[in-house]
Amino acid sequence: MNNKSIRLATLAATLAAGLLASAKPAAADSLNITYFTIAETDQDANHLAGGLFSNEVQSTLGVNGLPVLNTAAFGCTSGCYSPVGAPTDVLADGEITYWSPALNNGGPKGASDVIQTGTGVVSIPYTNNAFFPPNGTGTGDEDGFQSAILSGTINAPTTETIGFTISSDDMAFLYLDGTLQCSDGGVHANTPEPCTTSTISAGNHTIDLFFVDINNVAAALDFTIDTQGVTTSSTVPEPGTLALLGTGLVGLAEAFRRRLAR
Repeated sequence: MNNKSIRLATLAATLAAGLLASAKPAAADSLNITYFTIAETDQDANHLAGGLFSNEVQSTLGVNGLPVLNTAAFGCTSGCYSPVGAPTDVLADGEITYWSPALNNGGPKGASDVIQTGTGVVSIPYTNNAFFPPNGTGTGDEDGFQSAILSGTINAPTTETIGFTISSDDMAFLYLDGTLQCSDGGVHANTPEPCTTSTISAGNHTIDLFFVDINNVAAALDFTIDTQGVTTSSTVPEPGTLALLGTGLVGLAEAFRRRLAR
């Protein structure tokens, strides 16, 4: 191989290394988290039905990406959620707004009393048995109520069902690809509730876990994945970076082939 060919090969290796370094690696066994604080003046605070309910929300997320209340008013025809004390901070389509500062109207005079207070990355399994604001680090409900969304990617190594265990005080709803898999509704104590998903295909799927504490005294969320080999990640390679890597390497490979053919 002559000096020009060696330089070309070195350039190709350098480009590949640089582009791969700029791509964000998948962070295994972690999820993104977004924190919200709900004011104590919220119309649902300390007014929701007590008990554990598995039918509080519908099977798919709403158009705004939020859980939808599963009542007859919003299209439910059987197995509906109907206790006195259902959430009232909902949109016209029934989406519950504890996780949206822009859409919530549960404060005085219909104003929003939800604010986003922070973001981060948390390890899975996740345990926080004092999940008070701000950002799950407080000591009680004197500063309002905590809600949060854990989100990212979950990878199933084979076509299979996945087992989870969720303990929440109060509500937690888990979705894969926008479809409900675990429903820990109602105002209740922090008690482990196992659940098993429907059969999902091998590969990556979106995961969203919605949590809210909306009643005085305790607040907690514990979340584990019980199926071996299943991983989660909070970040994935940038599609644009991967496309650039592919284009650059293809071009260099062609140039290298022509150089060797001379």
